[in-house]
Amino acid sequence: MTDQIEQFLEYLRYQRRYSSRTVEAYRNDLYQFAEFLGVESQRSLQAIGREAVRSFLTHLLKQGLAVRTIARKLSSLRSFFRYLVSLGQMAHNPASMVQSPKLDRPLPATVPREAMDRLMTLPPADCFQGLRDRAILELFYSCGLRLSELIELRLSQLDLAAGLVRVLGKRNKERLVPLGRPAREALRAYLAAREQLPDQSGERVFLTEKGKPLYPVAVQRMVKRYLSLLCEQEKLSPHVLRHSFATHLLDAGADLMAVKELLGHESLSTTQIYTHVSRDRLRQVYQKAHPRAGKKP
Repeated sequence: MTDQIEQFLEYLRYQRRYSSRTVEAYRNDLYQFAEFLGVESQRSLQAIGREAVRSFLTHLLKQGLAVRTIARKLSSLRSFFRYLVSLGQMAHNPASMVQSPKLDRPLPATVPREAMDRLMTLPPADCFQGLRDRAILELFYSCGLRLSELIELRLSQLDLAAGLVRVLGKRNKERLVPLGRPAREALRAYLAAREQLPDQSGERVFLTEKGKPLYPVAVQRMVKRYLSLLCEQEKLSPHVLRHSFATHLLDAGADLMAVKELLGHESLSTTQIYTHVSRDRLRQVYQKAHPRAGKKP
């Protein structure tokens, strides 16, 4: 089974162009399944059925793994076996008919619009780090970027004159995202300070004071530090700003399909989670504004 797993991982890496982090997650899931079964031979691989997959999931549940983690591992198995079926190495996909554990899909955490305005004033404007941090916060909120997209952003992807960012998303899928005026101003101020650095490493937009590329963990800590001054949520991360970007657009009446394209989602169902947040907002507006909203029949 090892050869088939490695072949599948190569397919994900070079043909599907998955990130190294995603490929590693697949690797861990598939080798864990192989270890559970003790499968080595091609003949044993052909003998894998639905009961083997179900037994594996039961084993994971008994180990106390989170339901979301188990669902991800099942998804990895489905993709792996589907690949083998497409090559004729298996007659059927034994994971296709196995039901995924039911997930409670949490509503995304967001920052109120008025708090977002305050957030952008927190980084100091008299030093390189403050100018950089404000530009990062503005870009996250103005464009709804993922952390990985911001970290990998190159100077050539910015068009401040046109107010556009060319974003390379998952699997190198490209999208153009408008850049709001406050974000353009913050970027111009930061880029002017960036030019004064004694050493600038390559084309990446966001650098340290020593001119080296920023690590994701540094951006995560920075965003969490500023958000913690305004928000009480436990989970504070750059994704909260992406959630806020989408939710505030929908609150203002933006088209769901347009928001999907701006976020770089492949599936509309992924974007639809934000409609639940917006419905809550609409309900609040209705209760506050309609003269008969609060009256019982």
